[in-house]
Amino acid sequence: MPLDIYSTRAQLAAIEQMPREYSALFDFFAHDAGTVEDDKAIYDYRKGSRRMAPTVHPGTGGVVMDRDGFETREIGFCCIAPERIIENDNLKGRVFGEQILGAMTPQEREKRLLARDLTDMRKAIQRRYEWMVRQVLLTGKLQVFNYTNEGRGIAPSMVADYGFTNFYTPDTAWDQAGATIDDDMHEIFDLVYDGLGYVDRIWMAPNVAYALIHNSDYIKQFDGRNIDMGKINTQYRGAGVRFIGWNSDGVEMYSLSGSFVDDDGVSKPIIPAGKLIAGSGDLLNVFFGPVTQVEESGPNAQHKTYIKKQVPLRYGSIESNAVKNRLTSCPTVVPQNVDGWAVADVL
Repeated sequence: MPLDIYSTRAQLAAIEQMPREYSALFDFFAHDAGTVEDDKAIYDYRKGSRRMAPTVHPGTGGVVMDRDGFETREIGFCCIAPERIIENDNLKGRVFGEQILGAMTPQEREKRLLARDLTDMRKAIQRRYEWMVRQVLLTGKLQVFNYTNEGRGIAPSMVADYGFTNFYTPDTAWDQAGATIDDDMHEIFDLVYDGLGYVDRIWMAPNVAYALIHNSDYIKQFDGRNIDMGKINTQYRGAGVRFIGWNSDGVEMYSLSGSFVDDDGVSKPIIPAGKLIAGSGDLLNVFFGPVTQVEESGPNAQHKTYIKKQVPLRYGSIESNAVKNRLTSCPTVVPQNVDGWAVADVL
């Protein structure tokens, strides 16, 4: 029996072979914690602390010392489900990239549109993953909105407040005279260290990088491995990432440019102007919940559940002569240590 390339099983196999889009914050700070069979993810929550051992009088025995506490919590999953529609008009004319001569058949165009739509939807879903990671890093909260009324309205559906408090603001902005950038970085690192974390990379907005590079006092304390003839040789690494260099503690510094269209329709930078994030990799766990969907209509209709990160669905409407392709993912983002990073507003 020939394989139905439009079936969920066939499309799942294709999706799992497709490389996903690189996104800097997700790829560095997030750890793929895999799929979960339940409708909620269970995780251990902790805030770091550094307690001293108790002192006792000789011969009186010891004093019970409490372990650093943690709580076992649970969190639900949000549902991401972009769709693309293929209508008759989409199949009549040339698609993007098709040769002018030697036109494709409507069936061939439909297959190409399906492949392109899956790629585009995967990119859109990855941008949502990045948005979720960004929100947890910058605010310590995960607030997800559901689109309602066929995308014409949004309503909050899930709010998780992780109790993040590691915010830092220097006494003097880094673009002002008298700024003590190196000392401020030490304070930021100490803030993370006190939370039982460590810093091996700093991500900053482009205007923060500009202020840092053009501060003559700070450059004297800069690790000079990429300084040539008094000039800092920054390196563009692609995808909006630019390597700035190492600070005096040997920590790598990067600027991150780029923007996205938020749920309110406003274009926003990935890292807001004037801010930086200091921390280490894999600070956040990303869990993926089960996807349940109905794949047939009529008397054969039934729900099917997939324990997968992304699940495709293709279904048609005879009334409107249209086919819809959907890609569904149910992620959630949870910090491993809510005090393991710091956010600074330095301008």
